[in-house]
Amino acid sequence: MADEQCNHQTKRACVNGTNILPWVERWLSPERLAPYLEASECDAEKALELYRWNVALGQFLIRDISYFEVALRNAYNDTMEARWDGECHWLLDGDSPVRRPVMRKSGKGTVDANRINRKIIDVAVNGLPEGFSSGDLVSNLTLGFWVHLTDRSREVVIWRTGLYAAWPKGTRRVALQNRLDGILRVRNRIAHNEQLFNPKCEQLSPMRVNADALALLGQFCPETAAYVRGSDKETIEDFLARNPAPVNVRL
Repeated sequence: MADEQCNHQTKRACVNGTNILPWVERWLSPERLAPYLEASECDAEKALELYRWNVALGQFLIRDISYFEVALRNAYNDTMEARWDGECHWLLDGDSPVRRPVMRKSGKGTVDANRINRKIIDVAVNGLPEGFSSGDLVSNLTLGFWVHLTDRSREVVIWRTGLYAAWPKGTRRVALQNRLDGILRVRNRIAHNEQLFNPKCEQLSPMRVNADALALLGQFCPETAAYVRGSDKETIEDFLARNPAPVNVRL
């Protein structure tokens, strides 16, 4: 009913004498446009401005998230390489803690917690040219792969056996995982052009995720964090001051 009322009340804004809402709906789809219309009190012109502002916010956020993603995967690879003495690279060796079967009980019965890891690695390998380097493989694995190395199902086999060493002494895996999950989820929302404003939970706050990405970068790569802060003069607060949202939204 609320959606129907919104559709009836929508202000039909025009560009060059043409009603913009129909072509915007064809572009974004009614479902994708709906939260922007709702936040804009059914003003189609404001909704379109909000969509474009949301894209710009995502472009800003992905800058700092990408800095963090590159540092994370290299820190994890360096840490695991230093602790792995198998016959081949830790991402390829069948006895590696990231590849060997890790059986866990779940609502669906007993499952192998590493099955998805192996699939992601193997897909990446199949897409690489013959004679690829370990660096090629590391850079082709998804952020989700690296983030999930520290989840609960892999605490014993991966976190405790070496991955903890990538972080400062005393780092709590559970608290770290919550922050990593937030970064991953917001990064994926940006990649899929989804709404970033009015987050459903604090974990998806773009302000929090941006702060977490830079703070965690500083924990295992302080020189990089200092370089980034010194070379990128515009903070997210600066961006928002220069590019205020066209309507009132929460971040």
